[in-house]
Amino acid sequence: MQRKKNTSRRQFLKTVGLFTAAPLVVPSSVFGNDQQAAPSERVTIGHIGAGNQGMALFRHFLSLKGAQNVAVADCFKSRREGMAAACSGKAYADFRDVFARDDIDAVIITTPDHWHVPMANAAARAKKSAYVEKPLGLTIAQNLACGKVFKENNAVFQYGTWQRGINHCWYGCQLVKQGVIGKIHAIEVDAPNGGAGGVTAEAAIPADLGKDGFEMWTGPAPVTAYTVDRCTPNGTYWIYDYSIGFLGGWGSHPLDMMVWANDADLSGPITVEGTGDIPTEGLYDTVYNWDMKIKLGDVDLVFRPGSDRTRFIGENGWIEVRRNGNSASDENLLKTPIQDDQIILKRVVGPFHDFVECVKTKAVPASSLQDAIRSDNISQLCDIAVRTKSKVQWDPIKMELIDPTPEQKAMLDRPMRAPWTV
Repeated sequence: MQRKKNTSRRQFLKTVGLFTAAPLVVPSSVFGNDQQAAPSERVTIGHIGAGNQGMALFRHFLSLKGAQNVAVADCFKSRREGMAAACSGKAYADFRDVFARDDIDAVIITTPDHWHVPMANAAARAKKSAYVEKPLGLTIAQNLACGKVFKENNAVFQYGTWQRGINHCWYGCQLVKQGVIGKIHAIEVDAPNGGAGGVTAEAAIPADLGKDGFEMWTGPAPVTAYTVDRCTPNGTYWIYDYSIGFLGGWGSHPLDMMVWANDADLSGPITVEGTGDIPTEGLYDTVYNWDMKIKLGDVDLVFRPGSDRTRFIGENGWIEVRRNGNSASDENLLKTPIQDDQIILKRVVGPFHDFVECVKTKAVPASSLQDAIRSDNISQLCDIAVRTKSKVQWDPIKMELIDPTPEQKAMLDRPMRAPWTV
């Protein structure tokens, strides 16, 4: 583990101001006060991706006395150099240089979706633990490959579904898990919608990104011309070369609450059918306006665009879990006390603290890879059903399609541009 050079608070804030306009609360531990853990006790972290979410996670890990940010990789020069300077770390244009460092214990991957699994697997093979933003893979095959590689390398994986670290989300899911509303017979899931549009006209690559940077940003995806809307949040979320859209990008949060609180998706075959719109003009071409009707064994699941909620409907009422609070058919359900011997779901101080502690102990984080695969596979099955206009069936135990059509089978994986692999 690496000893960090001291920096003044004024210099730190001046540097941070170069690449973010958001307010930054700087923990005193950054500047070496007595509460900072000894260097030998800190988890050293490299950040892969320095965009909006990358910066948010960078700040969270700055606040942990048991962690130390030491490196940043990003395709945009100003992003990587600004963030690296903020932690007195080193900036890299190529993420593989971070993995090659023996003094780095873990990486935080906050890249566009098409890079999540290739980078995560490379990290595991380099014996690094990985915190990986959601959604998981670009395909079901990538999801399964990720599970295999992390198991083979005994590496710690934490999924970026941080709602598991919110106390009221834990409480609502724990109530469902311990059977407060009885047997679940239906689930409703809403997630924010995607959209259409995006400029398709070729544009000059910004100097801050450069030709080499755009090549690295594209990575395993097909080669295409740069446009002003491509390397932006909406571009990374809503272009099918890089993502399946908000079916996975936003759906991952409420679907994660679903698999955490209930094992309906493991209870029997999964059947997925439904409709959605796919833009035919503009740059964006992922599914939006979806309306999915799903059977999880004998449990009915409806998945539609909306706010962000997971409602569990049982024989004794319903409980709804949301990022901004819980609700129930009877408010007294949300006053149910939970005894220590009733606790089933892992309770954590916070998702980022959980990751650091699991890196140290090799424990399984609350947001586990196993559950990431379960929830993300449902998003992928929805995408397959909409694009093939067919009913899709999945065996959650064998992890394979049931009697797939050739079109469904073809969508289990996508070709990757050399030299990139999973």
